[in-house]
Amino acid sequence: MADRIKVNQAETEKEADVIEGAALYLKNIPLTPQDMRTTLPANAGSINAYNKAQDRIASLGGMLDQEVSNIRSLQAAFTEFDEMTGLLEKNRSAL
Repeated sequence: MADRIKVNQAETEKEADVIEGAALYLKNIPLTPQDMRTTLPANAGSINAYNKAQDRIASLGGMLDQEVSNIRSLQAAFTEFDEMTGLLEKNRSAL
């Protein structure tokens, strides 16, 4: 079985790096102090909407970081499984 399953570890790591790079751009960028001063209710609503959007963007970045971690963990687990399956096959044929 181990000889039929192939995983390109370099390609998997490359894709994880791409996702990780994308997550770097998804950070919360607060408004500058002058943007926070307003007497207009519409502007206050815009500030709240901006802050909520920034929180969601940062949350998405955090989720992408988690996915990168999941990809790398799965790759390590699969490599271990593949090695164990190979040993099992080797030991079975030795009997």
